[in-house]
Amino acid sequence: MTEKEFIFDPHNKVERSYGYCMFFVSIISFILTNIVVTKIGPPKNVKGDPWRWNNLFISWIHAAICGTWDILCLYFYPEMLDDLVHHINYFTYLMIAFSTGYFVYDFLDLMYNGKLIANWEVTLHHIAISFMGWYHLQMKMCIAYNLIAFLAEVNSIFLHSRKLLRGLGHDTIYHTVLLLNIFTFVVFRFIPNTRVLYGLFTDYHLGPKLYFQCLCAASVVLTTVNIGLFLRLASTDYKYYKSLTSKKKSLEKQAVNGNNNKVE
Repeated sequence: MTEKEFIFDPHNKVERSYGYCMFFVSIISFILTNIVVTKIGPPKNVKGDPWRWNNLFISWIHAAICGTWDILCLYFYPEMLDDLVHHINYFTYLMIAFSTGYFVYDFLDLMYNGKLIANWEVTLHHIAISFMGWYHLQMKMCIAYNLIAFLAEVNSIFLHSRKLLRGLGHDTIYHTVLLLNIFTFVVFRFIPNTRVLYGLFTDYHLGPKLYFQCLCAASVVLTTVNIGLFLRLASTDYKYYKSLTSKKKSLEKQAVNGNNNKVE
């Protein structure tokens, strides 16, 4: 069976033109958002490269929109889980177009600011996601697979919040975000990625073999990267939490000693 014999949208439920319109609107919207965020500038107590703050904040905006949209897709259309290859409608299709546009925007932002090589792992990730998103938009296939994979953006909300709060020095809220980050990492990264891997093997006969082979390889690599990222985050957060606890105890001890000296 050749690739031409695979029909992924037999009833022509969606028009590609709407997907591409959303794709370009997404890119333009994030460019405009970047202009506004750059003009406002980072908070005064944030140190370091202002670009890093702007990029992180815009990534958080995308994660919040995409994560919420993705959950709504699953809530309104749970039947997509019965056919991850052929499911398609405008609500889910446009979400993929929106997120693909963001990743293209972020790649262009990295390139414009000369950050491609310094952030090579992010660059490779964005190239892979952008190409896969474009392919799905063009072929109108595996939209539900993309939706499950993009559930990682729910975790990205807390992953980016963690970095933003750390820069602002909000230690109390930071502790809560740390726990939510670990919880959502497992629920919205490991579990969805496992479902994608399982589906790729069971749905292997429903699409072009080369495509599914590439997708399987990418999912295995992504799973490995997620495991490494999770271990690194857990280690970094534990050390930071330990330092905050030690600092708090030290301040409490100083306060007690100070009160004792006043009594004397």
